[in-house]
Amino acid sequence: MKKVLLVLAAFVPVLVGVVVNYTLAIPLIGSALFMLLPLLTTAFWVFLGWQYARTGWKALPAVLTANSLGILSLAVYLWQFFGYTDEARNLALSGASQMFSAATPTWFLGRFAILFESQPNYVGRAAMVGLQVLALVYMILIFACGFAAEKVVHKTNLFS
Repeated sequence: MKKVLLVLAAFVPVLVGVVVNYTLAIPLIGSALFMLLPLLTTAFWVFLGWQYARTGWKALPAVLTANSLGILSLAVYLWQFFGYTDEARNLALSGASQMFSAATPTWFLGRFAILFESQPNYVGRAAMVGLQVLALVYMILIFACGFAAEKVVHKTNLFS
């Protein structure tokens, strides 16, 4: 696969996040897509890591390039939710910064995100930030698994 296509494929989680967020209000279909699309995105992310490894990318640049939108999304999320009051927050940026994480299985990661709260079964700011961070870490690990699996299968050096 050409390197340009691999870089463009890094936009898939954002596009999936948009689809998940806009279809969530549709009865039955929204719930099905909310459960299914993150799993398909996870499989695609393993495949993408595999493809990055096949084209000769080094491990660190591959992980950073593929997950650059996730890193940028987390930075914008933190900037918008900690840098501004609710009245001054840019809603477009705030919403867009959550699209990458919407492509992860938040129904699974959310169980771990609430552990960041001081009160049991409470979803506040700490849980929401925790979910964003967990989503990025999840995508990095999934991508790295695909990258490493290709290197192991073809018995090449993982860091070259």
